[in-house]
Amino acid sequence: MKTKFLLLMVLGILCSCSNDDGNDSQIIDIRINHFQDTGIALSPILILEIQEGNNIGTESWTKFYSYIEGFNYEPGKIYNLSVKIENIDNPPADGSSVNYTLVEVKSTQDVDTETLFDIDLKIGGESFVTTDSGLKLLNQIDIDCNTLCNELETTITNQDFVVGTFKRISNNEIQLMELE
Repeated sequence: MKTKFLLLMVLGILCSCSNDDGNDSQIIDIRINHFQDTGIALSPILILEIQEGNNIGTESWTKFYSYIEGFNYEPGKIYNLSVKIENIDNPPADGSSVNYTLVEVKSTQDVDTETLFDIDLKIGGESFVTTDSGLKLLNQIDIDCNTLCNELETTITNQDFVVGTFKRISNNEIQLMELE
């Protein structure tokens, strides 16, 4: 009887231990898209798009509002990464409850500059197109509006949701090809 009790106690202790630092963590594979999209957190921001699990290699991308420690994103590349995910016990009220850390860049794939992609230019009335110093995506990425400058201005003014189709000119400049 004592042996069974002792065995159950040891098994219980072993099963309750997660790792040395006390946080639950796991390592997962994710894929990072070749361009940044827009999103709304506390304010409008540029975000990464990711795939994980069974979605890797599909057309389904998810907006990623977190930061990956140790990862230096560069536009024009699709990244396959291994990342460590750790739960944060007492996250700040406006912060994430999960911490992401780069374990390994498994591969990168350059994407042709002629590849078209969609970016949300306005969501629910919140515009991501800024004009402080020329047309930009949140004052960070230059927008060449091509022949669509007037249409872009009108659409941004009159619609609550606007999506632009772009191609990459350089790491810091995109060209508008179509509006939805």
